[in-house]
Amino acid sequence: MQKQKLILGTILFLITYTTIYSYCQNFPSDFSQSNALLSSFSKDPLEDVTTVVGYNVLTQSEEIEYFSNTNDEQIFKTIIHPFLGDTDNTNNLEGGNLEISYPFPPDDRVKITSTSNYPWSTICKLYVTAADNTQWVGSGAIIDAFHVLTCGHLVYLHDNGGWVNDVMVIPGMRGSYQPFGQAYATYYRSYAGWTQDEMVEHDWAVITLDRPIGNQTGWMGRITEDILDPIYMGTLHIAGYPGDLDSGEYMYYDSDIGEDVDNYNHWYWMDTAEGQSGSPVWAEINGSYYILTVNAYQYVNGVGANFGTRLNQDKFDQLNTWLSADPFPDYNPNGWESNLILIIAIIAIIGVTVVVIAIIIASRKPTPTLPLVEPYEDNINLYDSEDTISLSQQLHSQVFGFCPNCGKEIFRVTQRYCSNCGLDFFNLDSEE
Repeated sequence: MQKQKLILGTILFLITYTTIYSYCQNFPSDFSQSNALLSSFSKDPLEDVTTVVGYNVLTQSEEIEYFSNTNDEQIFKTIIHPFLGDTDNTNNLEGGNLEISYPFPPDDRVKITSTSNYPWSTICKLYVTAADNTQWVGSGAIIDAFHVLTCGHLVYLHDNGGWVNDVMVIPGMRGSYQPFGQAYATYYRSYAGWTQDEMVEHDWAVITLDRPIGNQTGWMGRITEDILDPIYMGTLHIAGYPGDLDSGEYMYYDSDIGEDVDNYNHWYWMDTAEGQSGSPVWAEINGSYYILTVNAYQYVNGVGANFGTRLNQDKFDQLNTWLSADPFPDYNPNGWESNLILIIAIIAIIGVTVVVIAIIIASRKPTPTLPLVEPYEDNINLYDSEDTISLSQQLHSQVFGFCPNCGKEIFRVTQRYCSNCGLDFFNLDSEE
């Protein structure tokens, strides 16, 4: 019986554990930031243009976030190194380095065909659905396992309802080819200077993704320097999805020199077009690539240098804090197929459990019960032969009775001798 209980308990435990695990794995994650301080400030926090404003795509709620950077490793850091990804990514340009191209005009953008190779694998096509359901496109850059750096006007459109409904991210897209699949936005962050005041100095944003797609694509590093550093005026590179070429479905690259820089913005002579907002502007240092600026604006007909939002020390530090604040996405790569398998497994376990329980119940023997015997009648003739035989049979089956010789009450059917007179109950027939 103990063995049966142990088996039953084990089966019930497995069912309970499997059900709870399935629920936790498939229940939509609440991506509200645990470190977001939503309490009131001494003044309106949005009066500070660098106040962090987030938007939870899953709950469709805006959140004012306050971060206190307690990670000593991030303080005064000016460079984050790149990661090549899990695949064997290599440059597709001769010599392994990105070459400087001619200043514009003429338009010297180069179409990239090996988009699954690093660093092109880190460049993303963005499909945006605004709050008013209008459709927009842009570009971005993978900057770690599940974050994309882009411009603010791709996640918050002032003339189209504010925070956008959703963003689909496709790294390394080339026409209909998607070498790394798709990822979707779960959270946006930007500065109040953009969401409230539409300041070009703060036109930047970070998108949190629902899956760690960056582990495959890799990512470029990031760097910030003093505005007098020659890195901003030197050779620069940009890649993205300009809408004026191939309907914006193919990646194009250009390289040129910088023109000017201040604390917030960076100007350069690389060719860009609409659809390339959010593209990374990077420099090459010792054969590795480091993002300096987020491309955001271009002058019509190339009458002035194009420019974007520079990663100054404030934005660089804030970006490091944002990336470390988000929990790693709980992503199921097999989607509904693995869920279906899990459901089938649960049903099978329940079915087996029911069968086992039925077998256990069917195999249990009923507990024997002793028959109830009417007490002897006072007028019975104990010495009558027929009555004696009947009495002998009754003594073996009843719970209690009386000695036929001396009348002493006995209590066990297994008792052989009368404790009073010594009569042998089992040999009453022979004695008679």
